[in-house]
Amino acid sequence: MGDLNVVGAAQLVTVRDRGSPRRGAEQNEMDPIADGSVAIRDGRIVAVGHTDDVMSQWGDPSVPVLEAAGKTVLPGLVECHSHALFGGERHDEYAERLGGASLADVAARGGGIWASVVASRESGDDDLSARLDVAYRRVLAGGVTTLEVKSGYGLTVAEELRQLRLLEESRSRTLLQLVVTFLGAHVVPRDIGNSENPSDAYTSLVADEMLPAVAEQGIAQFHDVTVEDGHFTPAQARRMIDAGRAFGLAPRVHADAWKSSRGWETASSSAAVSAEHLTYTPEDEIRDVGRSDTTAVVLPIAELIYMTDRRANARAFIDCEVPLAVSTDYCSSIHATSLLATMAMAAPWFRLTPAEVVVGATLNAAYSVGLGSLCGSLDVGKRGDLIVLNCPHANEIFLAPGAPLLDNVVIEGAVAYGRGDRALTGKESGNE
Repeated sequence: MGDLNVVGAAQLVTVRDRGSPRRGAEQNEMDPIADGSVAIRDGRIVAVGHTDDVMSQWGDPSVPVLEAAGKTVLPGLVECHSHALFGGERHDEYAERLGGASLADVAARGGGIWASVVASRESGDDDLSARLDVAYRRVLAGGVTTLEVKSGYGLTVAEELRQLRLLEESRSRTLLQLVVTFLGAHVVPRDIGNSENPSDAYTSLVADEMLPAVAEQGIAQFHDVTVEDGHFTPAQARRMIDAGRAFGLAPRVHADAWKSSRGWETASSSAAVSAEHLTYTPEDEIRDVGRSDTTAVVLPIAELIYMTDRRANARAFIDCEVPLAVSTDYCSSIHATSLLATMAMAAPWFRLTPAEVVVGATLNAAYSVGLGSLCGSLDVGKRGDLIVLNCPHANEIFLAPGAPLLDNVVIEGAVAYGRGDRALTGKESGNE
């Protein structure tokens, strides 16, 4: 944790926290301050406002200064859906799909998620950890300061516990704030046995054996369940959700990624913290559910790479006053580590405004991982997490997809990533 003054931003985007995630029209508000500054002490924000006002009280020659003249400052981005721990490679699958192969063709030769499960099981701890460390560095360089990471490429009790242990051990090797999610119900494993109903058999394994072991291990902060035709039905998902909640694990849901499976209704009626993907959630289901406290997490890069024939109805979720978040879905088949670049794509992909996307990648994403009180906005008392962009207005993110706009990432008052002219003056600060 460090001390830092970030001063003179052309636009300081605060996304003020009003005590809950943003919904409806409020998601279209970024709360900017012209010529804005942020003072951070011991890793926490102590002042936010116009530069003259902040520096009159917190200007101290012994504290390092990050000059942001002509630049935009945003809250640190929150990546709320990632599968960063995996073995093996799947780039050949994407090449096949681009060449005309179907998902069924890829699966028939042993590809898909199952290929990553096999490779992850066969990978040693050191290999998985080294790959994870590379992913963390790339995620950080995409503007992220808080990262949700899932297990889910193990699908046995021992392998899921191993993946959770490796994720926990990785905390000491990154400045990113990590949120760990158990995803035992990712897909139904092909080696579940000769049961007449493999999906029922694996549901029982997750509910009766995996979840007690995960709870005893004490690492996972959330429990994620897939609701998808061909994997787990709403009834099976509810059984696992209830079992996880009995152990104190709040539920998240993978929903409707491949077809309409009543995933959104299942997540909302089960009071899940989030439902993620939602590509094929019908508009009438969204409107029938209406206002919900479950955050809808949309994944534009996933839809692009999976070449789906439709897109999540982000506008309907916002219209129904559902909090909307935006994420990358970094995983074994999608190596999109830059949330900043994903934001630039999300706006035209879903026809969202810049403000709606910014809120979706900051405050709403923070609430979707249970950390709304700690990050996701530039408010006094929160972590000193922010990013500095070399552009005068946040709207420019969406005019320059892929452009190297990111100058700095600050985590708890320390410069964790910097490129170009960082204009850091005064006492050295943290890991530059």
